[in-house]
Amino acid sequence: MRVFWLVLLGTVLLLNTAACSNADLKMPEDFSLVFAWDTGALPPEFRYDYVITIGPGAQAEFEYVPGYGDKNDPDFWVTSFEISEYQLISIFEYFNNNNFFRTKWKSGEIRVGGRNTSMIITAFGKDTRIPSISELDGEDLRKVQAAHEFVRQFVPQGVWDEMERRQVEYESRQKN
Repeated sequence: MRVFWLVLLGTVLLLNTAACSNADLKMPEDFSLVFAWDTGALPPEFRYDYVITIGPGAQAEFEYVPGYGDKNDPDFWVTSFEISEYQLISIFEYFNNNNFFRTKWKSGEIRVGGRNTSMIITAFGKDTRIPSISELDGEDLRKVQAAHEFVRQFVPQGVWDEMERRQVEYESRQKN
């Protein structure tokens, strides 16, 4: 019985040490992320995409492209916003604590024509690519969707409002 308790105690201490070493990992200076989202296959007037770039440091940017345009499109819009050092650290900790710095993800049946996403997280000199929600399945799909919502919350509401206003104007111009 004594051996059982010693093994159990040793296991708990080992797991606690592993969890602490992961949670105590300091944010690297090169930490950044790029999150891209698009509506998927829709008529041009209703389609758009955006890219949220955060870091390195407190710099952040939001890009919006209506239709199937590109960065040369006259309706392309970019705006900067700031995040605090505390927010940047919380973003890094979220991705670190939720095991996003990995290469293996559970794939499902690829959903053609639906929303597409991409996320690249840079840390410690390495880029980690997170698959699109159109490729994932199960718990990994839910985990990545939650991460997208987590990232979106750092974009100020005024930026979302301006993007929506621009999209409404774009749709109106396309109908005429």
